[in-house]
Amino acid sequence: MVRKNLKSLIRNEPALFAVMLVTVFSSALLLYFSYGLYMNYNVKLIESNAEYKELTLEVNEGQRLTKGKLCGFVEALPQELTDNIWLFLANARTGSIADHRPVTKELHNELAERYAGSTMTDDEGNSYSFDENLDLSIYNGAIFYFRFRYRDGGYQYIKLGEDVLNDGKTLISGRFYSDEEYNSGAHVAVGVSKSDMSSEVSYLFEDGKAWLWGEQYEIIGTAGANAIPTPPITAAPDDLELMPYLNLGFDTALTKSGYKQLKDTADALLPGMFRFEELSFPDSESVYVYNNIILISVLIAVVSAVNFVMLYRCILKRRSRTLAIMRLCGCSLARAGAACIAECLIIGAPTFAAGLGVFVPLMKSRLSEVFPYIQGAYSARVYAIIFAGYIIVLLVMLTVMVAVNARGSISLVLKKRG
Repeated sequence: MVRKNLKSLIRNEPALFAVMLVTVFSSALLLYFSYGLYMNYNVKLIESNAEYKELTLEVNEGQRLTKGKLCGFVEALPQELTDNIWLFLANARTGSIADHRPVTKELHNELAERYAGSTMTDDEGNSYSFDENLDLSIYNGAIFYFRFRYRDGGYQYIKLGEDVLNDGKTLISGRFYSDEEYNSGAHVAVGVSKSDMSSEVSYLFEDGKAWLWGEQYEIIGTAGANAIPTPPITAAPDDLELMPYLNLGFDTALTKSGYKQLKDTADALLPGMFRFEELSFPDSESVYVYNNIILISVLIAVVSAVNFVMLYRCILKRRSRTLAIMRLCGCSLARAGAACIAECLIIGAPTFAAGLGVFVPLMKSRLSEVFPYIQGAYSARVYAIIFAGYIIVLLVMLTVMVAVNARGSISLVLKKRG
């Protein structure tokens, strides 16, 4: 029966048959291309998101970024932007003993005895003896790492995993700063006690306190040896010069509008301070279209399947008398319906597979040149899922349509057809 119906369709309805083939073939090309286009864009979106989850703002030559200027900038940023920034990282050089601790006569004599006849090198490679320059750095280029976030109008310290201190040493006793201490600029620090030190950094410590910028800070936590005593950034003096860059980390990728907010705030508060590069952000309209392209292609494929079913409905209407006679001769309704569905699947499945056969070489040659990530989006499993999905949708629609159209009364059908 199926074979006879198919021959009758090709012979008696060649135009409808051709349209049915074109409909299924174009659906195959559209579905496979839409999936690849979406995945190609999705790879680019993931890459751009990863790229814009971190940002370094470099300080322009001739500008001087201080702690006071940085905090003013941070506090002026819109809340919706700071809510997305999980990390502000600013660094400062530790400097010399004289930058932190009053050099008394006793300390001067102790240092002179310790470094008598020795030569030291500063961060720029210049050599000094103790007598020539009392302010030479004894930290070997050590750095304060100020790592914090700004949420709900307050500063918070960011702890790393396993209680790691700013300079990479692990906390072994005590605690980190509380949010209240960090936000208020309390004179507390996390580092080491003098008794734990074996290097010249021990001159920063005295009786459980650290000398920093001419004042004493309580040591509330200790870390591995030689960890620089680090206070909250809010406790550092406003004129402390920071290193010429600011690192930012974002919970979700920085957007074009967020980048503009950063730039506008900097231009208003610190004109000429930071170097803002031209960044390429995904266009918001393109993001919307591509994020919905799978839905759009599926809807188009469903419409295509509906068109195929409606075309076959026209054929079924023209065959109504033949079907009625077949049923009158003993053919069951289920068998007649199954024959119609099988006929459509014989047309649809090979034609959809032919569309895939044309798409694969096209994708590997021309399309992959225009869309560099499209080829990696496909696999045998993807091809099979798209093919099976289309056939299932087609099968469901055909079953419903055939069931509705084949149930008519045999006598009524014969009467209508004369």
